[in-house]
Amino acid sequence: MQLLTKWLGKAKRGGIVAAAAAMSILAAAAATAKPAPSGVFARIEASPGFPEGIVLHGNRVFVAGPASVGAPGTGPSEVAIFHARTGAPLGTIPIAGEDLSAAHGLRGITTDGDGNLYALSSQLGVVRLSRHGNDWAQDVYAGPLPDLPLCSLSKGGEACSPGSKSHAAMPNDIAFDEDGYAYVTDSLQATIFRIPPGGGAPEIWFQSEALAGYFDLVGVNGIRVSPDGARVFFTVSFCAEAPWEGRIFSLPRKDAPAPSDLKVEHVFDGFEGPDGFAFGETGELHVALAGSNQLAVVAVGKGELSRLALPETSAIPLDAPASVAFDGRGGMLVTNQAHTTGNADHFAVLRVRTSDTGAELFQPRIE
Repeated sequence: MQLLTKWLGKAKRGGIVAAAAAMSILAAAAATAKPAPSGVFARIEASPGFPEGIVLHGNRVFVAGPASVGAPGTGPSEVAIFHARTGAPLGTIPIAGEDLSAAHGLRGITTDGDGNLYALSSQLGVVRLSRHGNDWAQDVYAGPLPDLPLCSLSKGGEACSPGSKSHAAMPNDIAFDEDGYAYVTDSLQATIFRIPPGGGAPEIWFQSEALAGYFDLVGVNGIRVSPDGARVFFTVSFCAEAPWEGRIFSLPRKDAPAPSDLKVEHVFDGFEGPDGFAFGETGELHVALAGSNQLAVVAVGKGELSRLALPETSAIPLDAPASVAFDGRGGMLVTNQAHTTGNADHFAVLRVRTSDTGAELFQPRIE
């Protein structure tokens, strides 16, 4: 395993003692500062930019990027670290082992009960990052998702994709259940993979044409396990059969759900592009709408309740919001991916004030 950490501030490169001192000063200042207000929680550097996955653990916020799958020749993907109360930058974790001469990126991210991070790399698979003092060790928890042939062209008996167009795998979001299984969405192959507790090869958990996106648009996208652990919820951003519709589906959490188990929980009309989401404390879904640059609150079985908004004074507007996470302090953090506009000034984590503290993610202990 490699130790990888890049600290921000005035510490010189390679100066571990100086970096640790700078880190301590930042942390101490952040601990006594006031919570970040609604609006801009933290800005994301233009390189790598395009932030997507976000997760909180303790007093740290971790943000993964770039979701754009960086062009050949750009720097490594990374996880940016911020203080959960103030948004103060606390450093970055660059991803090692990527072929920087080829397209590369980082999307979904989650954590286990020990604070280890699990980030989805387009090249490497599920990368696990384990903290060791002021450094992070990196290893591969699960290998890359396989590129599946179309079922319509397969020879029979082999794993295949039920979509209508051939695509390489596109790992997008990841979520643990209480037993330590990790669920990973593949946005271009109409597939949800499952990784066994402790890691290993991704296994096909569920496939359906209903999970396919229209042409080259994103299909199955964000994923979370319901707070009671009974069902797995996920979004499909632009449905193949009706691209103007984005849908929220759920399946029972069992080893082999059948197509008849698939349940439509909500439909968004008008190319709103539901992306990542989080469960509120009483089970409502707080959904990032990347297509319409909005945030929706949906009650399962009852429909949409409201839309959340940034204050008019916010220096950055919602621009293709991708993932959301509650901060437990009356706020919801939103990654502003800006993938359509490409406006680097909009790369940020935004904070929206809510009265909901959110449901806790499943963070199992992984042996």
